[in-house]
Amino acid sequence: MGSNAAEAWTEDRTPELSPEAVLPEFLGRDLPRHLALFYHSVEAQLATCAAFAKRELDDGWRVLYLHDENDPNEIAAALRMIDIDVERRRDAGDLLIEDASEVYLDGGFDPDRMIDSLQAATRDAVEDGYGGLAVAGENTWCFHTDYSFDHILEFEADFDARAPELPVRAMCQYDLARFDPESVSKALWTHEHIVYRGRICENPFYVPPSEFRASKADQSEAELLLEQTYSLAQARREVGRRRQRIEVLNRTLRHNIRNEINVVLGYLGDVLHRPEEALSESDRQRIKTARRYAENISRTSEKARYVEQTLSGDELEPFDLGQVVDEVADELSERYPDAGIATAVDEPWTVIADEDLPRAVEELIENAVRHQDRTPPSVSVSVRRRGDAVAIDVVNPGEPIPEDDQRALRRGRETSLLHGRGIGLWMVKWITENSNGSLAFPQGEDECRVRIELPASSVV
Repeated sequence: MGSNAAEAWTEDRTPELSPEAVLPEFLGRDLPRHLALFYHSVEAQLATCAAFAKRELDDGWRVLYLHDENDPNEIAAALRMIDIDVERRRDAGDLLIEDASEVYLDGGFDPDRMIDSLQAATRDAVEDGYGGLAVAGENTWCFHTDYSFDHILEFEADFDARAPELPVRAMCQYDLARFDPESVSKALWTHEHIVYRGRICENPFYVPPSEFRASKADQSEAELLLEQTYSLAQARREVGRRRQRIEVLNRTLRHNIRNEINVVLGYLGDVLHRPEEALSESDRQRIKTARRYAENISRTSEKARYVEQTLSGDELEPFDLGQVVDEVADELSERYPDAGIATAVDEPWTVIADEDLPRAVEELIENAVRHQDRTPPSVSVSVRRRGDAVAIDVVNPGEPIPEDDQRALRRGRETSLLHGRGIGLWMVKWITENSNGSLAFPQGEDECRVRIELPASSVV
């Protein structure tokens, strides 16, 4: 773990960080019990530690900073940059800045004694009225021991396992210019969360210590692992931001559309209820047409609510497919009394699917009723086993869904989709995919056929 093997890590690839820039990452979130900070520069190290300390002090925790290579005065200066009153906090016992070697190596390296000491310090903090103890430790102290780095990691693993109910939180600090890539990889593999380049990242490469000890996997690509972890955290952050924006936009538009369309429908209804002589037949037909389009907009707004649900959650639950189809068909038969809706289920099927699966089935059947030229409209719905899948087929007379629209749905690209089916078919697609299934458009002569296929592996 010596620094001679770490020359490749000496280049500072971290953008200039300040405590103010890092602080938002620590605010407004629950921090894990055990973090690992990886840094290229002292500036990045102290900026992150200051943000960590600020968050914990503001949360009513006692902060213990264990220094080794950094001068306590430099640490205090970084804390002051983020408006921590160092002198007052130290006098009150809120903030402790101590020598890591004296804490860890006094009397020799003894992992059990060190863990006992941290547990005692945590209990003291609680007895003194603090919410818990937050420890930020410079791990360069381990270069002053004769023990291998694996022994140091075993100490950290034991820390995780001992007294998990105690309110203690630790951030171990790893200087990438001092620790060689193998040691960094081992530290990365044994921490569930890391802090790198000013970001708290959930670590996809983490394995529990017992599994790590038995692992024979290559642990030499430390820098690659760090960068991939950082990139994954950034991608998750961007997905979260996009989802939040979509939800806000969807709610706002849906609310406005619903309210304003209801006003339009109200006025159109009032006009249509006027005496026959008040309106010409052509005017009355124009108003009915306008009302029909306004009702379509209202229905589209309501469908957006289900689209939002497919974006914000992925709850799965068991469904009896025959029961789902029969209940939806009965409901739509009441809504469209002239329509003939026939159902056929070859045998009972129970699958694990998205909680909105009934809404997807309803959308397909209602589309089949409303978008056909036959009078009265007729629809057939079947549930059958097809190889490794269970298929729900919805069929009606008429033209199939245009190939361009089918292609857009398969590729996931935006399209207007014809006949007003657009947002509804996207909703069906996403609900089906959330159920680990697929949406298909089998070819048929003089008929429109849409199929939801669910994996047979989900049948219970």
